Amino acid sequence: MFAAPITLRRAIRAFVSCAVVLLLTAASPAYAQDAAKPPVISAHARLMAARTIYIEHAGGRLPNDVIGDAFQGWGHYQLVGDPSRADLIVSIDAPTTETGMSVGPGAGNGRQTPIGGSGGQVLQIRLFILDAHDRVTLWSSVEQPKGSRKEKQREDNVVDASLRLFRRFRDTIEPTLPDQTQGPKN
Repeated sequence: MFAAPITLRRAIRAFVSCAVVLLLTAASPAYAQDAAKPPVISAHARLMAARTIYIEHAGGRLPNDVIGDAFQGWGHYQLVGDPSRADLIVSIDAPTTETGMSVGPGAGNGRQTPIGGSGGQVLQIRLFILDAHDRVTLWSSVEQPKGSRKEKQREDNVVDASLRLFRRFRDTIEPTLPDQTQGPKN
């Protein structure tokens, strides 16, 4: 009727054996999942490994043209026309203000004078470099062009700000040494 008495030593051995089996069973799927994950690659390594880019534009046209031409002239990346064939997506966002109309001194003859010139003013230029496969931001920066009342000066300021953004990214990929920035020594 009664089972044979279990000694303390046998009970501890049975408990330890069950615990080891339980731990091995629970740990093996977790270990298998960790082994199947690809290694994590840093953002800089992904930028360096990329060979093709797709450029998408939003907002003002001038920053898009300047930065797009700079990437094309650089030659480090090959531009492609389809984002599915690209390693990176260069997203240029340059929101503009709308040109308002104000009734000026010529109001008596029905003329209206535009505020801020003939086109909208670029408020800031944002440059994002995204991984084309998962759209993760690998690099980003923002530049705000200086304002001006003269349209030509505003355009020059937008070009300068666009080029500063591009150079900032290029220097991330190909840092310039202090000796390279100065002219030849005589």
